[in-house]
Amino acid sequence: MSGGKPSPAKKRKAPAAAAAAAGSKKLSAGVGALLARLEATNAVFLEVSAQQTVAAQLKAQQSAAARLMAEEMAAKASATSPSLASLPVDKAELARRAERRARFQEEQAAAAAAAGVKMKEKTLVELRSEQGVARGQNQSLEKEYLRLTSLPSAADVRPPEVLAQALELVKRRWTEGCEYTGPRGACDQLKSIRQDLTVQHIRNRFTVQVYETHARIAIEVGDWAEFRQCHSVLQQLYGEGAPGEQHEFTAYGLLLAAATGRSVLAHELSDALSASESGLGAAIAASSSSGGGRGSSRGPSSSSGGGGGGSWGPSSGSGSSKAGGVWSRLGGAEPGSSTAAGAAHTAATADAAAVADDRFVGHALAVCRAFLGNDFVNFLRLYESAPRMSPYLMDALLAKMRSKAYSTVLAAFQPSVPLSALAGWFGFTKKKEAAAFLREKGAVVVDGSLDVKASRAAAAALAAEAAAAAAQDARR
Repeated sequence: MSGGKPSPAKKRKAPAAAAAAAGSKKLSAGVGALLARLEATNAVFLEVSAQQTVAAQLKAQQSAAARLMAEEMAAKASATSPSLASLPVDKAELARRAERRARFQEEQAAAAAAAGVKMKEKTLVELRSEQGVARGQNQSLEKEYLRLTSLPSAADVRPPEVLAQALELVKRRWTEGCEYTGPRGACDQLKSIRQDLTVQHIRNRFTVQVYETHARIAIEVGDWAEFRQCHSVLQQLYGEGAPGEQHEFTAYGLLLAAATGRSVLAHELSDALSASESGLGAAIAASSSSGGGRGSSRGPSSSSGGGGGGSWGPSSGSGSSKAGGVWSRLGGAEPGSSTAAGAAHTAATADAAAVADDRFVGHALAVCRAFLGNDFVNFLRLYESAPRMSPYLMDALLAKMRSKAYSTVLAAFQPSVPLSALAGWFGFTKKKEAAAFLREKGAVVVDGSLDVKASRAAAAALAAEAAAAAAQDARR
């Protein structure tokens, strides 16, 4: 039974509660003391920081004032008496300074060699800034072409006299049958020579010879990308007055442009006709105006610029206004005019007479006229008399001219044409070659003759298939 006495459990809880209350009061007192100390420390820190900031600002202001005063004093001193750096130096003094630098550099190099330390090789830019000119020091005749990823050092570049020997070596090895590609090939070696000339800022007659040699070899192997690079640089060099075979390479540019497309040919002709500084423009204009109003008889007009298709009208794309005067100078009329079909042959013959002193440009213009006028007979005559590297460039036009001649034969003859006659018309030496060409075109050859009627049907079927394929591609 419960009476007035507390239970044993209550007796045990009372001392525990008193102890907890005492501990909480003690903890609160400790936390308060800690916060008081932190506040005091923070106040001292802020006061010290403020004093340091004020001192730093005062010191900066004093330094700025002192620097300003020193600048004013220096300006006054320079105004009254010039410094040694501002005194004029003559050429003799510059030569003596360069000689002293060279002597010190030789002594440093000798000391480094004795110590077994390899000194850093100077770049051409450093030499040019020190001496005014920079020439290479490499004596190797053959050097692999590598794209530059840093400034070239003088030890890696060959001087002009070594490059001249390297060019002669490439010429001799090419005539002996060396490869065009590869580390020791003609293209790689010529590009290495060109690179050494470029980094040394050499642009003279020898530079023109290097680019002309590379361009001719590129034409021989059909590397048109490399030829265009060389041809572009050559046009710049000729414009700067460097002597070279400008007429020859103008003719090559015209022939390649004719093979590339009508718009390209128009721009190439326009650029050539505007080259009046060297007198080349007058020669081309004289040869071009000798056509006497004769032009191409091919139509209809088209805006496409293809050089080998049936689109022979004035281009309506970019550069058409520039091309208008070019076509009139080339043949006396715009392409697509109703001139007689054989007029291009007479115009080409007049070209040869008008440009007797320039066989390259006159021949190239005659080839362009024959190509635009579909005059395959005269084209073959010009092919046989083509100068230097022109036959290689005319090969790019020959396949297109044969295709046009085949279309002309189908339209003009019936019922058959012997292969012996076609071989001569198409520029083949053997009837087998003519037969192989005709079969590639889908022609029908029976008993040594071209069956014109069957070949017309085959050509119409091929044209219909091509049109259907084009229409299907357009729908896609």
